Amino acid sequence: MSQLFRRFISLPIQSIRSFHSFDEVTPAKYISTRLQNGIGSRYVCQLQRLTIQVCKEFRTSFGTREWIANELTAFARQHPYVVIYVQPRRHRPPNVIGEYLSGDRQWIPLSNCDRSHVNWWIHSLLTQQGDPQWRLLKQMHTDSPSIQGTWTPFTNKPIDRTLRIYPDKDLTDIEYPQMTATQQIKELFEQEKLNKTT
Repeated sequence: MSQLFRRFISLPIQSIRSFHSFDEVTPAKYISTRLQNGIGSRYVCQLQRLTIQVCKEFRTSFGTREWIANELTAFARQHPYVVIYVQPRRHRPPNVIGEYLSGDRQWIPLSNCDRSHVNWWIHSLLTQQGDPQWRLLKQMHTDSPSIQGTWTPFTNKPIDRTLRIYPDKDLTDIEYPQMTATQQIKELFEQEKLNKTT
């Protein structure tokens, strides 16, 4: 333990920074799919192909075999834009592989998953866009980032408003005066009468 600590201390600062670099852990890339998918136009499902690898006899494939027997046809009818392949593999654990429009692939092991878990994983693949494992790079860069934080409905509001119990009578009196439009017109009329007489 002490040798490892001595070795870590003897490292220069630059190598310590590179030791904790996230570039080696998760690769980075720019977004290659549309973020406004379905807004202002028709929705395009990003999942294009689903490959289910399953063994006909292996016990870890029981839930996957049950999902294939009971729910595969209904899933295929509901989502005709997804091509589904069932690939038999002898004495190996089951997997599901999703291929997306962006060219990315997702691989999920389904060992010892029951039917509901298999259904959950397949619908999870269906609702993704294919690249959650990448660190997404922003299209812009600044040397002086903002420190004000995320906007909330209470940003730039008085602090005492967060502690009030709503509906608050004081706030409604300020924002919604009790004088009606009819009363305001009558008051203006009376002022006009006074101006004409003087």
